[in-house]
Amino acid sequence: MPVVIERDRLEIAPALGSETVFPVEYLPPVMRAAVEALEYHVQAPRSLCAHSILSAAMLACQGLADVDVRALPQPRPLSLFMLVIAVSGERKSACDDLALHAISQHEAQMRLEHAEAEREYRIAQTAYEAEKKHIERDTKLGLEERTQKLRDLREPVEPLLPVIRAKEPNLEGLLNVLQRGRASIGIFTSEGGQFLGGHGMGEEAKTRTITGLSELWDAGSAQRVRARETLFLTGRRVGISLAAQPKVASALLGDELARDQGFVGRFLVTMPDSTIGTRQVRETEPRTDARLSAFYRQCRRLLNHPLPLGDGTRNELHPPVIGLTPEAWKVWQGLAQNVEQECGAGGRWLPVRSAALKLAENVARIAGILALFEDPELAVREGEITGETMAAACAVGLFYLQEALRLTGHAVLDPETRALNELSEWLCEKYGAGAIVPPSTIQRLAPAHLRTDAETLRSRLERLTEFGAIEPAGRQQIDDKWFRETYRIVGEEG
Repeated sequence: MPVVIERDRLEIAPALGSETVFPVEYLPPVMRAAVEALEYHVQAPRSLCAHSILSAAMLACQGLADVDVRALPQPRPLSLFMLVIAVSGERKSACDDLALHAISQHEAQMRLEHAEAEREYRIAQTAYEAEKKHIERDTKLGLEERTQKLRDLREPVEPLLPVIRAKEPNLEGLLNVLQRGRASIGIFTSEGGQFLGGHGMGEEAKTRTITGLSELWDAGSAQRVRARETLFLTGRRVGISLAAQPKVASALLGDELARDQGFVGRFLVTMPDSTIGTRQVRETEPRTDARLSAFYRQCRRLLNHPLPLGDGTRNELHPPVIGLTPEAWKVWQGLAQNVEQECGAGGRWLPVRSAALKLAENVARIAGILALFEDPELAVREGEITGETMAAACAVGLFYLQEALRLTGHAVLDPETRALNELSEWLCEKYGAGAIVPPSTIQRLAPAHLRTDAETLRSRLERLTEFGAIEPAGRQQIDDKWFRETYRIVGEEG
């Protein structure tokens, strides 16, 4: 008798391991206390709270200095690209509302001041246009005199847009804000689908958006070339902090172009274990919490600090640099060398090589943020990042790299894995273990988002066979109709 080789039933999407513990104890005292306060008042996951506090600190700091590491070609901005993956109800919005409270107040004050400045600008612009027409129409003026009068006539300058945060700009809108507004802004939203599913990430605009944002992350510069207009921007800073549900996040993290361009590798990503079902309903008053008040005071100090602008510009940064002490350099160099080696064949970080190869730079940026948040005058007085601060930044950076490794291969990062898992679950629920189904029936009756072309369906059926979720059943008669190709559903028990 022939030997029957049974195929083990494998998990298509293995259960996600527990999240890495965010190293809150390494944060500066004010930031650490703010994270603990958020965790107490909001009862959200600790890493989510830390994510919000770090992103708020980044937004307050990024325009004030760059970090200079000898191994990198040039000083780097302090901007970070951050993404937290969380289900609805995880209270990310509540965390951001509290973490960004001082920034929200600063924006409100900017809008008030802008309203008055805009009124004065319009008055001045009307007077300018009237005087310009008067000079142009004055028949008593000769060419040289008219030219000189027009040259002496100074056109009013439009006030800068009062924007620190944008929710869902496409690249065109973002460049417009950077041209006409503050030199340092952030794309911040707790509804990441608005950004990831918006026009800027559509098929036609996605390449431009990814390239433009990557250039801003790299060097704070961007350009737009059109038939009638060429725009070059330098000295700008853009940080990103997004929260998205798993299926929405996979649109970015599983996107082949975003991965190949290194865009995904720039992001610091976490997916906290949920606290839903464990939270207590109780009174809380976060606005009177001294820990948050101290965090807000420090944010205000940074926001009220004049942005270091280039000579003769009003929104082009020329920031001082923060260097490293010899001890900090050794800590950073050790991390960078270790990560580099572990990205090789068989190395620990090989599965997340794109993120790993950006880690050392992200760590330098985090170190700059931690140092500047503690001492807003650090860059002005040519201070340096200490070894202790760099070690703290390394701990934070490694947290995010370990999170990336934990999420690798999970359905949230791979749309095709998710599709396989959903197709397997649908077959079991619809037909049950032991049922025999032809591919044509699957293609016709599967949920709309799982229906696909014949080539993709056959590839998925082959993968499900490899996982042991289904097995070929050959030629079968089903409801008085013969099918040349069919599959038997194995089910959970195999």
